[in-house]
Amino acid sequence: MTDHIENSSIKKKNKGDWPSNSIWKDINKGKAISSSKFAASCKYCKNTWSYGKVSKLEKHLLNHCPDAPVAVVKRYMIKVMERQDKSKSSKKRKYSESQSNMDDYHDSTELNE
Repeated sequence: MTDHIENSSIKKKNKGDWPSNSIWKDINKGKAISSSKFAASCKYCKNTWSYGKVSKLEKHLLNHCPDAPVAVVKRYMIKVMERQDKSKSSKKRKYSESQSNMDDYHDSTELNE
């Protein structure tokens, strides 16, 4: 019973933390720079960064790491593509009064003849 109480208090304590990013499966987390900011090194080619920004690390694994396994490259390719698709779909088109519409080019009476 004591274990259950201790475990639940640990869960509450960690509840507000951000989940660990999956990039750390392929990148070595180095010395902490500040809260949630770390130096980093590639597990495959040993390239190092004084500050490992996740998007930069993903791009390294996707495009620049000569030793990354094909499965790793593919995983980050999918991840980047999904992120791009998500950002494209979240952008809404605005209609402005000066924007042309179909009636500006065709006389509606011609269409009804």
